[in-house]
Amino acid sequence: MAVSREQLHRVIDDLPVDKLPALADLIRQLIDEDDEPVGREELAEYRRIRDEMRRGETLSFDDVFPED
Repeated sequence: MAVSREQLHRVIDDLPVDKLPALADLIRQLIDEDDEPVGREELAEYRRIRDEMRRGETLSFDDVFPED
């Protein structure tokens, strides 16, 4: 779902004042995550997982979290 900046501005404008610090923290975390370069090990892990998915070597949600 695409969200425009105008829609986000409206949501922020309607947010209670006491919630603004939590939103600011969340936004800072999102920005900080993008600033860190991806290391060789992280890239290798991503590629390994991607290749497993392409080969169909995945588990379903129910396999990981079976109902008792």
